[in-house]
Amino acid sequence: MIFKRLNYQTLQSLRLQGYNILLTIGRSEDENPIYFPMKMESFNSTPANTNSEAEQTVQGQKILVLDEAIQRSLNNDLNGIIQLDH
Repeated sequence: MIFKRLNYQTLQSLRLQGYNILLTIGRSEDENPIYFPMKMESFNSTPANTNSEAEQTVQGQKILVLDEAIQRSLNNDLNGIIQLDH
């Protein structure tokens, strides 16, 4: 396993690999969450589907839309790490 900081370069790299969301593995209120990148083919990040939120909470886990996370990373408005399997 590889762990990388949640920053602009890492997020851009994930987007180029086809990932479009990040999902936490811990509690949604963790100060430094661990995210897993995921690919959802039917995912659409329009405001109608995400309620204009970059983060959604489902069953105690955060779901972070990758494109919106990239925008937030430009303002250093994100914290956490990404766990990669390779």
